[in-house]
This record gives sequence, C-alpha cells and structure tokens, in this order.
Amino acid sequence: MRQSLEFLPWALLSLAALVLSASAADALRAGSTLSALQTVDVGGADKAPMRYTLGAEAFALDSAELPQELQRPLDAVADALRESGSPAVRIEVHTDASGPSEARRSLTQRRADAIKLYLVERGVDAATLHSVGMSSSVPRRGNDPYAGSNRRVEIVRL
Repeated sequence: MRQSLEFLPWALLSLAALVLSASAADALRAGSTLSALQTVDVGGADKAPMRYTLGAEAFALDSAELPQELQRPLDAVADALRESGSPAVRIEVHTDASGPSEARRSLTQRRADAIKLYLVERGVDAATLHSVGMSSSVPRRGNDPYAGSNRRVEIVRL
C-alpha cells in the first residue's frame, strides 16, 4: 500500500524548520540577534491542522513592517504552500497583553496582512490565505500574559 504524498511538502517544511532552528540556536550562541526561532507541530494521520510557528519578536515595536529575519523562514513556507497546493491556510499573529486592547488587535491584523502579502508576492494563491490578527486572545503562556513567548506568528493548514 502506498502512502499519500500530500504530507511531503509539509514534511520538507518541518525539516527546514529544524535546520533553521538549529542555525538560529547556533547564531544565538555566537552572539547574533536572530530572534525568529521556529518550531513545527505536525498533525497526525487524521489530517489535523499542521501548525508552523515563528517568533514575532523580530517585529519592531508598533510596526507591521516585515522584518528581514522572518523572510527566509517565510520563503520556506511559500515553497511548501506552492508545492502542496493546500486548500486553505490561516496566518495568525499573536501578541502579549502589553498596551491597549484595540491597538494590539489592529497591530496583529496589520502584521498578518503583511505576511499574507509577502507570501502572495512569492507565488502563493491569495484565495488560499486567511490573515487573522489574534491580539493576545490565545496566549501560549496563560499564566504570564506578558511573556515574550506569547508573541508569535502561526501558519495553520486547515
């Protein structure tokens, strides 16, 4: 019995994320300021959503301008999305609880839109991308809403 090859681009993306994470860790040990460490949560055989997570600390304060540190990992995401022909992907941008609620919501939406535009410029079909500013509504560390780990970008295959 032959397995479906649908998982292959996402498996390659997972491998790229691991390599980039190792490179980022090496850069940090060497004193670099690279702050876009990647992790990958891969869905099981039941085709649960796959989630690719990037740190959002690279964004300048109150800015939606896409930082250069995120471009290389997003290029890998664009390659995987083009190859897989994924029917729908949600780009979620999260922040911590710092600042006014409406400002956080607006900023995360602008950042999500900037990432979507970047992926579209790299050949990903805009109709498959849904950008969502999550603000601080889904903290990674609920016991510390101001934790830096709450600031992140998640690419979710639906």
